[in-house]
Amino acid sequence: MTRSLFVLWLALALPAGGSYRVDAAGSRVEYTIVHKLHRVEGKSSDIEGRALVKGNGTVQAMVRVPVASFRSGDGNRDEHMLEAVEAGKYPFVVFKGVANLGPERALPAGPLEMQGEVELHGVKRPIVVPLSLALQPDGSIRGRGSFEVSLDAHGVERPSLLFVKIEDHCHIDFELTLREER
Repeated sequence: MTRSLFVLWLALALPAGGSYRVDAAGSRVEYTIVHKLHRVEGKSSDIEGRALVKGNGTVQAMVRVPVASFRSGDGNRDEHMLEAVEAGKYPFVVFKGVANLGPERALPAGPLEMQGEVELHGVKRPIVVPLSLALQPDGSIRGRGSFEVSLDAHGVERPSLLFVKIEDHCHIDFELTLREER
């Protein structure tokens, strides 16, 4: 996106009471876990989410992804991960957060910090997620960010290969397309 378009967007305020939904077709959430012998990446586009902009510039957001929707390219590995996170008992990974755009409700030039919590394996943990927002030519908003989740802190029994467990931290990258609900 050109810088001039971005500067123009900064001058525009998001409407108070504006409600946005995640467009799953233009969104993705990816995880990366590491074992001493290899690195595993899983992706999902089966994403549900909403964001609400209040009059004072507060943004409330919720995003959830069915854990069974992540694919790594290895069906056997995916089945083991579903067992580890007990997908039948805890079917979703959920993020809920709050950020403040200020009374102008303008998108920031740099990353915005969203204070919130991640629920994985039925365990909620606080987290701060840096989030970059940008207006797209079609009027949607693109949100991008990444963060780390501790599997141990969420009570996930880490899978192992050759008696060596995967590392505790799971890296999450996301790219979400938000469209205003009318």
